[in-house]
Amino acid sequence: MPRRRTAHDVDIPLWLIPKVIYEWIRRFGEELEWIRVKRSELRFYTVSIRTRPIRREFRRVARAAGGAV
Repeated sequence: MPRRRTAHDVDIPLWLIPKVIYEWIRRFGEELEWIRVKRSELRFYTVSIRTRPIRREFRRVARAAGGAV
């Protein structure tokens, strides 16, 4: 399966990082492969995420359990 592109949120202030990470987790759930937070300028950060596809047989289980798929 091909990898998906990395998504970025740029110039996030320090106090908003937990909210941005929470939104990515809520949006993609078990599809998240990794989250990376990197300092850019002054007190601003770049949040990057990479998602991975879930096998079809596991998607049904995740939906039945109330997961975000």
